[in-house]
Amino acid sequence: MFEFLFKSSNPLSQFLEIELKIPVSQSGEIQLQLPSWRAGRYQFANYAQNIRKISLSDQQGKSIQLRKNSKDCWAFDAKENQTYFLNYEYFAGKMDAGSCWMDDQQLYINFVNCCFEVKSSDSLPYTIEIQDSRFKDFVCTLRRESSGIFLAESFQELADSTFLASKKLTYWSYESNRTQFNVWINGEVLFPKEQLIQPFKKFTNKLIADFGEFPEHEYHFIFQLLPYKHFHGVEHKKGTVITLGPAHELSSPEQFGDLMGVSCHELYHAWNVCRIRPKELLPYDFSKENYSEAGWVLEGITTYMGDLYLLKSDFFDLDEYLKELNKIIRRVSSNFGWRNKSLLDSSLDLWLDGYQEGIPDRKQNIYANGCLVAFAIDLELLQQGSSLTEFMREAWQKFGKLNIGYDLQTFWKLIHKREGHWDSQEFFRKFIAGNEDILKLLEQLILPFGMKITKSPNEEILARQLGIIEKDGKIQKIHPESPAYFNLMVGDEIIESKIKSPQITLEIKRLNGGQHQLSYSEDGNFFPIVQVKKMEETSLMQKWRN
Repeated sequence: MFEFLFKSSNPLSQFLEIELKIPVSQSGEIQLQLPSWRAGRYQFANYAQNIRKISLSDQQGKSIQLRKNSKDCWAFDAKENQTYFLNYEYFAGKMDAGSCWMDDQQLYINFVNCCFEVKSSDSLPYTIEIQDSRFKDFVCTLRRESSGIFLAESFQELADSTFLASKKLTYWSYESNRTQFNVWINGEVLFPKEQLIQPFKKFTNKLIADFGEFPEHEYHFIFQLLPYKHFHGVEHKKGTVITLGPAHELSSPEQFGDLMGVSCHELYHAWNVCRIRPKELLPYDFSKENYSEAGWVLEGITTYMGDLYLLKSDFFDLDEYLKELNKIIRRVSSNFGWRNKSLLDSSLDLWLDGYQEGIPDRKQNIYANGCLVAFAIDLELLQQGSSLTEFMREAWQKFGKLNIGYDLQTFWKLIHKREGHWDSQEFFRKFIAGNEDILKLLEQLILPFGMKITKSPNEEILARQLGIIEKDGKIQKIHPESPAYFNLMVGDEIIESKIKSPQITLEIKRLNGGQHQLSYSEDGNFFPIVQVKKMEETSLMQKWRN
């Protein structure tokens, strides 16, 4: 068993003092691997950059030489039946749902950031001891062994776990299908308990009913409600961490809806991602890239289902649901990455630039584009007498529950057998492996459901007439089919715009110097507002909503 000890002599320095006790039974090289990334964000985080003052000693206190095999892997030569102690400081100075933070008010640790994996010892457990008497209220998603000591059966479990202790931690709970759901809130709470618990219980009940069971006996919602603008959530098998702010705005219906949306999204991950997982991510190898073409399944389907279950559980009415869906449609309709990169390639490229905007129109967004693909799949399946809900339940039974990773071909076969009059293989070729516009397909698919997609002119004149999206006077995006695409640049500053029908004249200042005056005819219709609107209630709409 490997033993971690956490403490800090000066919490305001934000440096955690960590000791790892390493018992060794055989002589040879011992490799200590600090994760390069974490589950839920398939991109290097390079947590080793937060480590300083690292050293190794034996049980007599003698210093032992450490060497670096890579940027985040250390090694040493061990002797049989000896115990070694690794000591280091980790900077807990980043606040989001997947990082670590320490100050005079709280101690918050995502263990994947700062805990070393002792390689080639997969079967051995890890204990965590927290030496911090400042706080009486705490939550840890690991099993508690005794006061301040927690147990992880493996490094995979340790890397999937969180600890939070705070001066004032609000605690609520509810039960669903014999599972205890715990709600922990650190920060200012400006809404009553039942305003959160009632809808949480409803969408939890609906999810469990559709999947048939919940994978754990206990689950934790851990919220960091912050005084500044923030929005982030990370999934774990036994819980989720959600950072959201400003806390005082959660008293408004729209901001509270954001809290509900991210919470339902993360709970859906308890099945999809935490357990229904592609084989290349099972188990996680935190030392290198774990490439997968299934990013659109992991995040696209979850994005679609997260909001849909707020409709199914009656937190959203149809108008409120369509408002959320239209936010996603607007993102997709103003980006042309689908012309250049498929969803499969965009999933692989998460490791390259998947969480940044990147260069113009290079890739698809696996959350937004993947959500609309999931929407289309659901509509197709519903017309065949099935649904994406039924499909994901089968995926849970065949893959997640049995802890078997899927490959995309096998995964898609579960849909293919439901196809009826729908050519699912052609759908896959066009919209997942190919470069077809999913919005054009949705225009046809939603009609039998009593809805339609409409396009209205953009209210912003420059966006509508010239295909220019600007912010604070600087050009952020140019429509690739606009005449302005050939003589304006992203980053150009608009000094003055004159609209005198039928012409628009722009005075612009270029980043590398120089001013230019350009004139265009006033006859464009770029970046229209694309949205779904309801027309009439249909039997298919009722089935989709239920």
